[in-house]
Amino acid sequence: MSDIRPPRQGINHSPVCTEVSREEGLSRRGFFAACGCALLSVSAAGSALLARATKAEAAAGGKLLKIGHLPAGCVSHLLLAKARGLFEKAGLNVELTQFNGPADNLQALIAGGISAMHNPWTTTMAAYGEGTRDLRIVGGSGLAGIELVARKGSVRNVKEFIEAAGKGLRVGTLRLDTLELVGYGTMSQYGKSYKDYEMTFFPSMVGMGEALANGAVDVCTLAQPYAESVVRQADGIYLANSNDVWGPEAPDCVITTLTKTIETDHALLTAYMAVLQDAAKAFYDDFEAALDTLQPIYGAPREILAIALKRQSPDPIINAAGASGIRGGVKYLIELGYFKDNIADQVLDLKYQPGAA
Repeated sequence: MSDIRPPRQGINHSPVCTEVSREEGLSRRGFFAACGCALLSVSAAGSALLARATKAEAAAGGKLLKIGHLPAGCVSHLLLAKARGLFEKAGLNVELTQFNGPADNLQALIAGGISAMHNPWTTTMAAYGEGTRDLRIVGGSGLAGIELVARKGSVRNVKEFIEAAGKGLRVGTLRLDTLELVGYGTMSQYGKSYKDYEMTFFPSMVGMGEALANGAVDVCTLAQPYAESVVRQADGIYLANSNDVWGPEAPDCVITTLTKTIETDHALLTAYMAVLQDAAKAFYDDFEAALDTLQPIYGAPREILAIALKRQSPDPIINAAGASGIRGGVKYLIELGYFKDNIADQVLDLKYQPGAA
């Protein structure tokens, strides 16, 4: 593989929204309303290109698999596989539906509109905790690039962040999201908690970035590529990332399906993930060639897309370290009071991944 794989950072998915009050907060159910559209979107030309690939797969008689995804960098290998005809070669017909936010993606899965989805793992855990017990995470999608970012003139590193506890440092984050885990997890690692900081809970990531840039908060949690944009425009500083908190593999987006789909189509899911594995290898083996394929699909400037996709690496297989990272992330959610027990192993069902024993 090429040397772009580390540091394994990711993209999250949030719309432009305004700040909410420190007192308001969000319940687990409220989390679903807090997430919206992504910051990398598939272009109209890209959608047409992908549609042509789907027609070719259908004409070849491939077995149909309906997949939901977000318009984000965590599915770069999925789009690469589609554009290069890898599903057609494998005898699969993969019908993609793009959703603007994790909640819509999840609801389509539960309603039976899609067979599986690429979505943040926190969304799946939240829904499982709310009672949707037939959800299972069966594979990986992207490695996280979730960042703890400070504005210039506040704190310069984690040591100063911890030393600022109890001194009125203003920190912003989202509720029950991978972004929250980076902020709270960094605090927890050093024996601190929300009571040690002046907290603001936002309904979206972009609102936090704007608050950091205009000085309304001192530190906040952001996801790539938006984090890099904020750091550049506001002269911000990276303090820590998801690899530091629930790494080293730090999965963010994963593949989730329902137990009934596993029972009837587990071989199809394995074949699907094998193609994603091949596409991820192609991504790492020749990143520039992958950019040539992906740039017309995303429609973003090549230099911006290059940064985004290096920070959000494909991760189609959740290995032991990745599963351990998810368990560790859930521990922070327990500390925050979202769950009483660590439900990670109830939700993870990784035995159908290609090469799994």
